[in-house]
Amino acid sequence: MDQEAIRKGARLVETTDPKSKIRLLHVKSDHLLPHTYIIESPSALQILLQPWLVGASLANSARESSKDFLCAAFGIVKEFRNSTIDTVTEVVPLAGALYYSLAEAFEAVFGETINRCFIGAKRHLSESGWMTDLSYLNFEAMTAQPLILIGDTIATGGTIESIIQATMNHSSEIRAIVVYSIAGGLKGAVRLKHLADRIQIPVYTFYSNAIFGVEPNGTDMPWLHPGTVVSPEIGNKAEMVYGLDLGRRWCSIWDWGDRSKHPLKHLRELIERCDFELSKVPNKQTRAILERIKNECRTALKSLSRSLSLK
Repeated sequence: MDQEAIRKGARLVETTDPKSKIRLLHVKSDHLLPHTYIIESPSALQILLQPWLVGASLANSARESSKDFLCAAFGIVKEFRNSTIDTVTEVVPLAGALYYSLAEAFEAVFGETINRCFIGAKRHLSESGWMTDLSYLNFEAMTAQPLILIGDTIATGGTIESIIQATMNHSSEIRAIVVYSIAGGLKGAVRLKHLADRIQIPVYTFYSNAIFGVEPNGTDMPWLHPGTVVSPEIGNKAEMVYGLDLGRRWCSIWDWGDRSKHPLKHLRELIERCDFELSKVPNKQTRAILERIKNECRTALKSLSRSLSLK
């Protein structure tokens, strides 16, 4: 897949609601779903530009970004606006998607809880590429004629495709599927287009701040990848934070599972990565960026090691 060519052929069309403070861009490309959008969520941008953000700060930012998504999706998706509370169902890929806090965001935006179904999904690398194992399925909360919401990190799209297919096996009346990714890859976006063409169900996709080019390893999604679809304003912010070198090589989200579930591991590995990069004698700008990230990680580690106390 020539991601750079797809990026060059894509057009970003301003679709922001005049009443909204969040910028919304319609991404138009023959390679992508007709309903593909980028939400320039400030909360999600913090996650993507501050790799040391973990714990309560990460949880709060993820929840706020999910609120931004729900508000944007409600304005765009007619099936969403025409829904009753009892027909909206979140399908939760375990366990990383739990940390999108979509259910909490839904209650904050709409004043009610949401039906929730759960899928245990895990990627593994085989000789033929990345594969997804579904180890647990719980669709007890599936409703009649549901509108499906899914929030998850998407790289090549194999996991989200498996999740959607499993969901379809438990309902033949799905009115629409609405997907949100704080860090979503271009390969996955193209794959979702092919899936939607086959299943004949309306699929709407919303990505925070960019649709990232995916590295050959099928996991890393750098800000400055040649295939990253992003507005000039957000792209410039990413370049200012990471510089040209790290912005081209480092993943924008890191390991979402470790970052959300095991913050100590994430921070320690991030410090190790900084030390490795510093050992290669980078240029002055890159060295300053790495030192700053290390210092922020140390501060976060110190915060997590403080004594437990009531708020």
